[in-house]
Amino acid sequence: INRDKFLLDTIYWQDQVRHYWRLMDVEEKEIRNVLDMNAFLGGFSVALSTWPVWVMNVVPASMNNTLSAIYDRGLIGAFHD
Repeated sequence: INRDKFLLDTIYWQDQVRHYWRLMDVEEKEIRNVLDMNAFLGGFSVALSTWPVWVMNVVPASMNNTLSAIYDRGLIGAFHD
Protein backbone atom coordinates (compact mmCIF):
# COMPACT_ATOMS: atom_id res chain seq x y z
CA ILE A 1 0.00 0.00 0.00
CA ASN A 2 1.31 3.45 -0.76
CA ARG A 3 1.33 6.55 1.42
CA ASP A 4 -1.44 8.32 -0.52
CA LYS A 5 -3.85 5.39 -0.23
CA PHE A 6 -3.08 5.15 3.49
CA LEU A 7 -3.80 8.87 3.98
CA LEU A 8 -6.98 8.74 1.89
CA ASP A 9 -8.28 5.83 3.99
CA THR A 10 -7.69 7.84 7.17
CA ILE A 11 -9.41 10.96 5.82
CA TYR A 12 -12.33 8.93 4.49
CA TRP A 13 -13.00 7.33 7.88
CA GLN A 14 -12.69 10.62 9.77
CA ASP A 15 -15.45 12.03 7.57
CA GLN A 16 -17.58 8.89 7.91
CA VAL A 17 -17.34 8.81 11.71
CA ARG A 18 -18.51 12.42 11.99
CA HIS A 19 -21.41 11.62 9.68
CA TYR A 20 -22.34 8.35 11.45
CA TRP A 21 -22.26 9.96 14.89
CA ARG A 22 -24.55 12.74 13.71
CA LEU A 23 -27.00 10.25 12.16
CA MET A 24 -27.10 8.01 15.25
CA ASP A 25 -28.08 10.97 17.44
CA VAL A 26 -26.58 9.45 20.60
CA GLU A 27 -24.73 10.99 23.50
CA GLU A 28 -20.95 10.81 23.38
CA LYS A 29 -20.73 8.26 26.21
CA GLU A 30 -23.57 5.98 25.08
CA ILE A 31 -21.23 3.85 22.94
CA ARG A 32 -18.17 2.32 24.58
CA ASN A 33 -17.13 -0.71 22.55
CA VAL A 34 -16.88 -0.93 18.77
CA LEU A 35 -15.98 -3.96 16.67
CA ASP A 36 -14.64 -3.23 13.18
CA MET A 37 -15.04 -6.54 11.36
CA ASN A 38 -13.33 -5.31 8.16
CA ALA A 39 -10.55 -3.17 9.57
CA PHE A 40 -8.23 -2.99 6.50
CA LEU A 41 -5.77 -0.29 7.68
CA GLY A 42 -7.46 0.69 10.95
CA GLY A 43 -8.70 4.04 9.61
CA PHE A 44 -12.08 3.66 11.29
CA SER A 45 -10.39 3.04 14.63
CA VAL A 46 -8.09 6.04 14.20
CA ALA A 47 -11.10 8.21 13.35
CA LEU A 48 -12.72 7.11 16.61
CA SER A 49 -9.58 7.80 18.66
CA THR A 50 -10.89 11.20 19.79
CA TRP A 51 -14.11 9.61 21.09
CA PRO A 52 -14.38 7.77 24.43
CA VAL A 53 -14.65 4.33 22.81
CA TRP A 54 -12.57 1.15 22.64
CA VAL A 55 -12.21 -0.39 19.18
CA MET A 56 -11.27 -3.97 18.30
CA ASN A 57 -10.03 -4.27 14.71
CA VAL A 58 -10.61 -7.52 12.85
CA VAL A 59 -9.04 -8.30 9.49
CA PRO A 60 -11.01 -11.04 7.70
CA ALA A 61 -8.97 -14.11 6.74
CA SER A 62 -10.38 -13.79 3.22
CA MET A 63 -8.57 -10.43 2.81
CA ASN A 64 -4.89 -9.49 2.72
CA ASN A 65 -3.36 -9.53 6.19
CA THR A 66 -2.98 -5.82 7.00
CA LEU A 67 -2.51 -6.29 10.74
CA SER A 68 1.02 -4.87 10.54
CA ALA A 69 -0.43 -1.51 9.44
CA ILE A 70 -2.93 -1.65 12.31
CA TYR A 71 -0.22 -2.55 14.85
CA ASP A 72 2.08 0.18 13.49
CA ARG A 73 -0.64 2.69 14.38
CA GLY A 74 -0.59 1.48 17.98
CA LEU A 75 -3.95 -0.27 17.64
CA ILE A 76 -5.06 -3.77 18.53
CA GLY A 77 -6.48 -6.28 16.12
CA ALA A 78 -6.94 -9.88 15.08
CA PHE A 79 -6.97 -11.94 11.89
CA HIS A 80 -10.20 -13.96 11.82
CA ASP A 81 -12.40 -15.98 9.47
